[in-house]
Amino acid sequence: MPESFDTLNNPIGAVTYTPVNATDNIARNPNGTLLAHWAFSAQEGIDVVCKGIAVPYVTEKHDAGDDAPENDPFIGDYKITYAGPDGQESDPWDLVITREGEIYHAIWSKNDVAHYHGIGFISQENLICGWRPVT
Repeated sequence: MPESFDTLNNPIGAVTYTPVNATDNIARNPNGTLLAHWAFSAQEGIDVVCKGIAVPYVTEKHDAGDDAPENDPFIGDYKITYAGPDGQESDPWDLVITREGEIYHAIWSKNDVAHYHGIGFISQENLICGWRPVT
């Protein structure tokens, strides 16, 4: 990695979301729960993939656009709890996932303040997103 690339002061992250019970079909997610695997460049000296779980809020789903299937397992509002490399769980975050065409957009917030935003797409039944702090 070039020395000029400072990931501690210019952090980026990556996350995958997998619908629970979606082993053979992306639409099979009866309760809407998503499993997360994530990494964040601002974690100095951390070289493991961390985990999390997103549970949907009982609300109407966001408008997915005219070309998004109604059974899209990712679009919606979630309460997500992440665990760090030590397994310690964080305070929960609010996560909103929307879709425009093939592209998904995600916003992670606390107390109605957006802290991170990301963009992603589907690959092998997982939603893969890159993300960074809101500036």
